[in-house]
Amino acid sequence: MGRRLSFLVAGIILVGCAVIAVILVAQRPETARQAVPSRAPFVTTDSVMSGEGPIPIHGGGTVRPYAEVDVTAEISGRVVWVNPTFQSGGLVSSGEVLFRIDDADYLGRVDRARANVAAQEVELMRVTTESDIAKTQFEKWQNEGNTGQPSPLALWEPQIAAARAALSRDQAELVEAELHLSRVAIYSPFTAAVLSESITVGQFVAAGQSVGHLYSIDTVEVVVPLPDESAALIPGLWGLRPSTQNSLISTRVIAKYGDHQYSWAGYVDRAEAALKRQTSTIEVVIRVPNPFTAGLALDAGDSRSRTAFHLS
Repeated sequence: MGRRLSFLVAGIILVGCAVIAVILVAQRPETARQAVPSRAPFVTTDSVMSGEGPIPIHGGGTVRPYAEVDVTAEISGRVVWVNPTFQSGGLVSSGEVLFRIDDADYLGRVDRARANVAAQEVELMRVTTESDIAKTQFEKWQNEGNTGQPSPLALWEPQIAAARAALSRDQAELVEAELHLSRVAIYSPFTAAVLSESITVGQFVAAGQSVGHLYSIDTVEVVVPLPDESAALIPGLWGLRPSTQNSLISTRVIAKYGDHQYSWAGYVDRAEAALKRQTSTIEVVIRVPNPFTAGLALDAGDSRSRTAFHLS
Protein backbone atom coordinates (compact mmCIF):
# COMPACT_ATOMS: atom_id res chain seq x y z
CA MET A 1 0.00 0.00 0.00
CA GLY A 2 2.78 2.36 0.88
CA ARG A 3 4.54 1.63 -2.36
CA ARG A 4 1.50 2.41 -4.46
CA LEU A 5 1.03 5.71 -2.65
CA SER A 6 4.61 6.73 -3.43
CA PHE A 7 4.16 6.02 -7.12
CA LEU A 8 0.90 7.93 -7.11
CA VAL A 9 2.48 11.05 -5.53
CA ALA A 10 5.39 10.92 -7.97
CA GLY A 11 3.01 10.71 -10.90
CA ILE A 12 0.98 13.65 -9.66
CA ILE A 13 4.19 15.75 -9.34
CA LEU A 14 5.33 14.85 -12.85
CA VAL A 15 1.95 15.72 -14.32
CA GLY A 16 1.91 19.06 -12.42
CA CYS A 17 5.37 19.98 -13.72
CA ALA A 18 4.35 19.16 -17.28
CA VAL A 19 1.24 21.33 -16.95
CA ILE A 20 3.26 24.28 -15.60
CA ALA A 21 5.81 23.93 -18.42
CA VAL A 22 3.06 23.94 -21.03
CA ILE A 23 1.51 27.08 -19.48
CA LEU A 24 4.89 28.93 -19.40
CA VAL A 25 5.65 28.06 -23.03
CA ALA A 26 2.20 29.18 -24.09
CA GLN A 27 2.50 32.56 -22.35
CA ARG A 28 6.08 33.43 -23.45
CA PRO A 29 6.45 36.95 -25.08
CA GLU A 30 6.86 37.19 -28.80
CA THR A 31 10.39 38.21 -29.93
CA ALA A 32 10.40 41.57 -31.75
CA ARG A 33 11.58 41.31 -35.29
CA GLN A 34 14.09 43.94 -36.45
CA ALA A 35 15.35 44.68 -39.89
CA VAL A 36 19.07 44.09 -40.37
CA PRO A 37 20.73 47.43 -41.17
CA SER A 38 22.70 47.73 -44.33
CA ARG A 39 26.42 47.35 -43.85
CA ALA A 40 27.35 49.28 -46.97
CA PRO A 41 29.49 52.36 -46.07
CA PHE A 42 27.82 55.79 -46.42
CA VAL A 43 29.96 58.41 -48.18
CA THR A 44 29.44 61.90 -49.51
CA THR A 45 31.13 62.79 -52.75
CA ASP A 46 32.01 66.14 -54.22
CA SER A 47 33.75 67.34 -57.32
CA VAL A 48 37.47 68.03 -57.09
CA MET A 49 38.91 71.23 -58.48
CA SER A 50 42.61 71.86 -58.88
CA GLY A 51 44.16 75.09 -57.68
CA GLU A 52 47.02 76.61 -55.72
CA GLY A 53 47.32 78.89 -52.70
CA PRO A 54 48.00 78.87 -48.98
CA ILE A 55 46.63 76.04 -46.85
CA PRO A 56 44.50 77.35 -43.96
CA ILE A 57 45.38 76.05 -40.49
CA HIS A 58 42.97 76.35 -37.59
CA GLY A 59 43.64 76.22 -33.87
CA GLY A 60 42.70 77.71 -30.50
CA GLY A 61 45.07 79.53 -28.17
CA THR A 62 45.53 81.71 -25.12
CA VAL A 63 46.14 85.46 -25.32
CA ARG A 64 48.94 86.90 -23.20
CA PRO A 65 50.60 90.33 -23.07
CA TYR A 66 53.82 90.82 -25.00
CA ALA A 67 55.43 92.48 -21.96
CA GLU A 68 54.45 93.01 -18.33
CA VAL A 69 56.34 94.55 -15.42
CA ASP A 70 56.03 95.27 -11.73
CA VAL A 71 56.14 98.99 -10.95
CA THR A 72 58.77 99.60 -8.27
CA ALA A 73 60.46 102.69 -6.86
CA GLU A 74 64.24 102.80 -7.25
CA ILE A 75 64.60 105.15 -4.26
CA SER A 76 62.87 105.50 -0.91
CA GLY A 77 60.67 108.42 0.06
CA ARG A 78 57.20 109.78 0.63
CA VAL A 79 54.77 109.87 -2.31
CA VAL A 80 53.65 113.44 -3.08
CA TRP A 81 51.68 112.88 -6.32
CA VAL A 82 49.95 109.97 -8.08
CA ASN A 83 48.74 110.04 -11.69
CA PRO A 84 44.92 109.72 -11.71
CA THR A 85 45.15 107.14 -14.50
CA PHE A 86 47.50 104.98 -12.44
CA GLN A 87 44.78 102.76 -11.03
CA SER A 88 43.40 99.34 -11.82
CA GLY A 89 41.97 99.37 -15.36
CA GLY A 90 43.64 102.66 -16.32
CA LEU A 91 45.65 103.21 -19.50
CA VAL A 92 49.02 104.98 -19.49
CA SER A 93 51.26 106.08 -22.35
CA SER A 94 54.93 105.28 -22.79
CA GLY A 95 57.03 107.71 -20.73
CA GLU A 96 54.05 109.01 -18.75
CA VAL A 97 54.74 109.80 -15.06
CA LEU A 98 52.99 107.32 -12.76
CA PHE A 99 53.84 108.95 -9.40
CA ARG A 100 56.39 111.24 -7.75
CA ILE A 101 58.41 110.96 -4.57
CA ASP A 102 59.31 113.95 -2.38
CA ASP A 103 62.60 115.33 -3.77
CA ALA A 104 63.63 117.61 -0.85
CA ASP A 105 66.21 115.18 0.58
CA TYR A 106 67.64 114.40 -2.84
CA LEU A 107 67.95 118.08 -3.78
CA GLY A 108 69.94 118.58 -0.57
CA ARG A 109 72.23 115.68 -1.44
CA VAL A 110 72.87 117.13 -4.89
CA ASP A 111 73.75 120.54 -3.38
CA ARG A 112 76.14 118.97 -0.86
CA ALA A 113 77.77 116.87 -3.57
CA ARG A 114 78.27 119.95 -5.76
CA ALA A 115 79.81 121.81 -2.86
CA ASN A 116 82.22 118.93 -2.20
CA VAL A 117 83.22 118.86 -5.87
CA ALA A 118 83.87 122.61 -5.84
CA ALA A 119 85.98 122.29 -2.68
CA GLN A 120 88.02 119.44 -4.15
CA GLU A 121 88.59 121.39 -7.35
CA VAL A 122 90.03 124.24 -5.26
CA GLU A 123 92.17 121.77 -3.31
CA LEU A 124 93.49 120.25 -6.55
CA MET A 125 94.34 123.72 -7.84
CA ARG A 126 96.15 124.52 -4.58
CA VAL A 127 98.35 121.39 -4.52
CA THR A 128 99.04 121.75 -8.25
CA THR A 129 100.26 125.32 -7.61
CA GLU A 130 102.36 124.14 -4.69
CA SER A 131 103.86 121.44 -6.91
CA ASP A 132 104.75 124.02 -9.60
CA ILE A 133 106.44 126.22 -6.99
CA ALA A 134 108.40 123.27 -5.64
CA LYS A 135 109.57 122.28 -9.11
CA THR A 136 110.67 125.86 -9.85
CA GLN A 137 112.65 126.02 -6.62
CA PHE A 138 114.26 122.66 -7.35
CA GLU A 139 115.34 123.79 -10.84
CA LYS A 140 116.83 126.96 -9.34
CA TRP A 141 118.66 124.85 -6.77
CA GLN A 142 120.09 122.64 -9.54
CA ASN A 143 121.20 125.70 -11.55
CA GLU A 144 123.29 126.77 -8.58
CA GLY A 145 125.43 123.65 -9.07
CA ASN A 146 123.72 121.39 -6.56
CA THR A 147 123.07 117.73 -7.29
CA GLY A 148 120.53 115.24 -5.98
CA GLN A 149 116.98 114.19 -6.59
CA PRO A 150 114.06 115.50 -4.55
CA SER A 151 111.52 113.10 -3.07
CA PRO A 152 108.06 112.86 -4.69
CA LEU A 153 106.64 114.26 -1.49
CA ALA A 154 108.78 117.39 -1.84
CA LEU A 155 107.38 117.88 -5.36
CA TRP A 156 103.79 117.41 -4.10
CA GLU A 157 103.15 114.44 -6.36
CA PRO A 158 101.30 112.28 -3.74
CA GLN A 159 99.25 115.33 -2.72
CA ILE A 160 98.19 115.89 -6.34
CA ALA A 161 97.25 112.20 -6.73
CA ALA A 162 95.24 112.30 -3.51
CA ALA A 163 93.47 115.51 -4.56
CA ARG A 164 92.57 114.07 -7.95
CA ALA A 165 91.26 110.88 -6.34
CA ALA A 166 89.18 112.90 -3.89
CA LEU A 167 87.80 114.99 -6.75
CA SER A 168 86.87 111.84 -8.72
CA ARG A 169 85.15 110.45 -5.62
CA ASP A 170 83.11 113.60 -5.07
CA GLN A 171 82.23 113.79 -8.77
CA ALA A 172 80.97 110.19 -8.63
CA GLU A 173 78.90 111.07 -5.55
CA LEU A 174 77.46 114.04 -7.43
CA VAL A 175 76.51 111.81 -10.38
CA GLU A 176 74.87 109.36 -7.97
CA ALA A 177 72.99 112.15 -6.18
CA GLU A 178 71.74 113.55 -9.51
CA LEU A 179 70.73 110.03 -10.58
CA HIS A 180 68.70 109.55 -7.39
CA LEU A 181 67.11 112.96 -7.93
CA SER A 182 66.07 111.94 -11.45
CA ARG A 183 64.36 108.87 -10.01
CA VAL A 184 61.87 110.77 -7.87
CA ALA A 185 59.50 110.51 -10.87
CA ILE A 186 58.54 106.97 -11.93
CA TYR A 187 57.62 106.60 -15.61
CA SER A 188 55.72 103.97 -17.58
CA PRO A 189 58.20 101.98 -19.74
CA PHE A 190 55.63 101.42 -22.51
CA THR A 191 52.01 102.05 -23.45
CA ALA A 192 50.23 99.86 -20.97
CA ALA A 193 47.12 98.97 -19.02
CA VAL A 194 47.25 98.99 -15.23
CA LEU A 195 46.46 95.54 -13.90
CA SER A 196 46.82 96.51 -10.23
CA GLU A 197 48.19 99.31 -8.01
CA SER A 198 48.66 99.90 -4.30
CA ILE A 199 49.89 103.45 -3.74
CA THR A 200 48.46 106.72 -2.47
CA VAL A 201 49.67 110.24 -1.66
CA GLY A 202 51.48 110.38 1.67
CA GLN A 203 52.53 106.73 1.54
CA PHE A 204 56.20 105.94 2.20
CA VAL A 205 57.69 103.58 -0.35
CA ALA A 206 60.99 101.76 -0.06
CA ALA A 207 63.44 101.14 -2.88
CA GLY A 208 62.47 97.94 -4.69
CA GLN A 209 58.93 97.89 -3.26
CA SER A 210 56.30 96.82 -5.82
CA VAL A 211 53.37 99.24 -5.99
CA GLY A 212 51.65 98.13 -9.20
CA HIS A 213 51.62 95.90 -12.26
CA LEU A 214 51.50 96.96 -15.93
CA TYR A 215 51.10 94.99 -19.13
CA SER A 216 51.72 96.17 -22.68
CA ILE A 217 48.71 96.92 -24.87
CA ASP A 218 50.44 97.84 -28.12
CA THR A 219 51.06 94.16 -28.92
CA VAL A 220 49.73 90.85 -27.60
CA GLU A 221 50.72 87.25 -28.26
CA VAL A 222 48.47 84.25 -28.86
CA VAL A 223 50.03 80.90 -27.97
CA VAL A 224 48.47 78.22 -30.20
CA PRO A 225 49.35 74.53 -29.65
CA LEU A 226 49.40 72.70 -32.99
CA PRO A 227 50.05 69.04 -33.83
CA ASP A 228 53.22 68.48 -35.78
CA GLU A 229 51.37 67.73 -39.02
CA SER A 230 49.74 71.18 -38.87
CA ALA A 231 52.87 73.02 -37.73
CA ALA A 232 54.79 71.44 -40.62
CA LEU A 233 52.54 73.33 -43.06
CA ILE A 234 53.83 76.71 -41.83
CA PRO A 235 56.70 77.62 -44.17
CA GLY A 236 60.03 78.29 -42.48
CA LEU A 237 58.58 78.05 -38.97
CA TRP A 238 61.84 77.14 -37.24
CA GLY A 239 63.78 79.78 -39.12
CA LEU A 240 61.62 82.72 -38.04
CA ARG A 241 63.32 85.53 -36.13
CA PRO A 242 61.27 86.69 -33.12
CA SER A 243 60.06 90.28 -32.88
CA THR A 244 60.27 90.86 -36.65
CA GLN A 245 57.32 91.39 -38.96
CA ASN A 246 56.95 88.05 -40.73
CA SER A 247 54.50 89.42 -43.27
CA LEU A 248 54.60 86.28 -45.43
CA ILE A 249 52.90 84.23 -42.70
CA SER A 250 49.76 86.22 -41.91
CA THR A 251 47.10 85.16 -39.45
CA ARG A 252 43.59 86.08 -38.46
CA VAL A 253 42.78 86.04 -34.75
CA ILE A 254 39.11 85.75 -33.86
CA ALA A 255 37.46 86.48 -30.50
CA LYS A 256 33.85 86.59 -29.34
CA TYR A 257 32.51 89.67 -27.54
CA GLY A 258 28.85 89.57 -26.54
CA ASP A 259 26.80 88.15 -29.40
CA HIS A 260 29.31 89.13 -32.08
CA GLN A 261 32.70 87.93 -33.23
CA TYR A 262 35.57 90.09 -34.37
CA SER A 263 38.88 89.40 -36.08
CA TRP A 264 42.32 91.04 -35.93
CA ALA A 265 45.23 90.72 -38.34
CA GLY A 266 48.46 89.24 -36.99
CA TYR A 267 51.48 87.23 -38.03
CA VAL A 268 53.43 84.16 -36.94
CA ASP A 269 56.27 85.37 -34.75
CA ARG A 270 58.01 82.15 -33.70
CA ALA A 271 57.59 78.63 -32.33
CA GLU A 272 58.44 77.62 -28.78
CA ALA A 273 61.73 75.75 -28.59
CA ALA A 274 60.42 72.59 -26.89
CA LEU A 275 57.66 70.13 -27.71
CA LYS A 276 54.83 70.16 -25.15
CA ARG A 277 55.19 66.86 -23.29
CA GLN A 278 51.62 66.54 -22.05
CA THR A 279 49.99 67.06 -25.45
CA SER A 280 52.88 66.38 -27.87
CA THR A 281 52.10 69.66 -29.64
CA ILE A 282 54.20 72.55 -30.88
CA GLU A 283 53.29 75.94 -29.43
CA VAL A 284 53.22 78.54 -32.20
CA VAL A 285 53.27 82.17 -31.07
CA ILE A 286 51.07 84.58 -33.02
CA ARG A 287 51.73 88.29 -32.55
CA VAL A 288 48.87 90.78 -32.94
CA PRO A 289 49.75 94.51 -33.19
CA ASN A 290 47.31 97.12 -31.84
CA PRO A 291 44.91 94.62 -30.24
CA PHE A 292 42.91 97.35 -28.48
CA THR A 293 41.72 98.82 -31.77
CA ALA A 294 38.29 97.73 -32.98
CA GLY A 295 38.36 94.35 -34.71
CA LEU A 296 36.66 93.54 -37.98
CA ALA A 297 33.10 92.30 -37.32
CA LEU A 298 32.36 88.86 -38.75
CA ASP A 299 29.11 87.58 -40.22
CA ALA A 300 27.15 85.28 -37.92
CA GLY A 301 26.99 82.78 -40.74
CA ASP A 302 30.71 82.80 -41.40
CA SER A 303 31.83 79.28 -40.57
CA ARG A 304 35.38 80.48 -40.09
CA SER A 305 34.20 82.56 -37.14
CA ARG A 306 34.11 79.41 -35.05
CA THR A 307 37.87 79.05 -35.18
CA ALA A 308 40.13 80.68 -32.63
CA PHE A 309 42.54 81.82 -35.32
CA HIS A 310 42.94 81.40 -39.03
CA LEU A 311 46.44 81.02 -40.46
CA SER A 312 47.13 81.36 -44.12
